[in-house]
Amino acid sequence: MRAAHPRGSRSRLSEVMRGPVSSRKARQPVAPAADSVEPAVLRYLARRDRTEAQVRAFLLRAGASPARSRVVIAGLLRQGYLNDEAYALRWARARLARRPMGRLRLEVELLNQGLDREITASTVEQVYRERPERDLARQLLGLPKRQGQPGSRLVEAGLLRRHGFDDEMIEDLLGGGQLS
Repeated sequence: MRAAHPRGSRSRLSEVMRGPVSSRKARQPVAPAADSVEPAVLRYLARRDRTEAQVRAFLLRAGASPARSRVVIAGLLRQGYLNDEAYALRWARARLARRPMGRLRLEVELLNQGLDREITASTVEQVYRERPERDLARQLLGLPKRQGQPGSRLVEAGLLRRHGFDDEMIEDLLGGGQLS
């Protein structure tokens, strides 16, 4: 048996203050005050670079209306806090430095960041002009270490495919013949 709460029933008090008590009921997000959205989004941007789409999703999750989100994003764009082209270029360069990949995979990863197709296409062109795809494929393979191992051609072809290199590049690097 439960001990009675000194000031009466806790559940009755909760009902009066918040409505019916239910531990399983999801709370409705409270819309942020107009002046609390900007500091929240600036803290969000302070952690790392973000795309316009990522900031829009953050604002909507935080309870800002679509109209309010548009106003905040326009201000961030004007002030230079958001720049999808610069973000895409920095992100792609860093990604290729950490993990070499082909054009196909990089394009998909940029699109998954919320970037539009035009920005993605120009970014892919620029980063592969700076660092040729063939060099990245060689870096991924570490060709001197694997040459001459039996069956390594198929393994290497699979590795290159998984990292977004196209069949033409794979055949060019690993030699002619069927690799399937």
